[in-house]
Amino acid sequence: MKLIKLNAIDSTNEYIKKNRDFFSKKELCVITFNQTEGKGQRGNTWVSEPGSNLCISLYFSDLNINIKDLFNINMLVSLNIIDILDSLFIKNLKIKWPNDILAENKKISGILIETFSKNKMIKDIIIGIGINVNQIDFNDLMNANSMSLIMNKKYDLNILYQLFLEKFKSFSNELKNINSSETKLNYLNYLFGMNSIKKFEVNNLVFDAKISGVNKKGELILDIDGIIKEFNNQEIKLIY
Repeated sequence: MKLIKLNAIDSTNEYIKKNRDFFSKKELCVITFNQTEGKGQRGNTWVSEPGSNLCISLYFSDLNINIKDLFNINMLVSLNIIDILDSLFIKNLKIKWPNDILAENKKISGILIETFSKNKMIKDIIIGIGINVNQIDFNDLMNANSMSLIMNKKYDLNILYQLFLEKFKSFSNELKNINSSETKLNYLNYLFGMNSIKKFEVNNLVFDAKISGVNKKGELILDIDGIIKEFNNQEIKLIY
């Protein structure tokens, strides 16, 4: 996998998108420790203290994955990040639907997956990952966490990104040969709030519902007073 290390960039995902034609038919990893305009889901930004955290984007091309299996990408990426953090003794890890990783019920990582499709087949993907590593002050972000806060130590970011390179080096093959049922069971095992009552917001209406799982499309399945409903990530917000 080709590696590009940038001193600073507005967004590693945007960098790949702007240069995608040049990178075509290559597996690529772009990293920086200083991302100034990181993107998240629903137009949110990823706030990262310069030099303290790891921002990484992975580019895979020529995949030919059926667009119906898009959520397999999300599950596999989430579980890979869980594996990496667990190997570093970061415990109490959960996946907060749809694209966050929690440690001790606070956000330690965010994921942004962008796909490029043709004829209902996913050809290329960009996987953006942000990891809170050495940052200890998050200002008003009460639900943020970092590896340093949890373990009370500083980490070498250069060593950390090597773990991601190693973990994702066979990602294309893993995705093509994925056991969806087994992966989903593992995903649900880590799903934050699974079988628990949580607060949600839809169209400014706040209500309680039990998280019952996710469907094949990656929509959240909720039990609302005995009625089963499914929501995509643009329709609903989990309040925690």
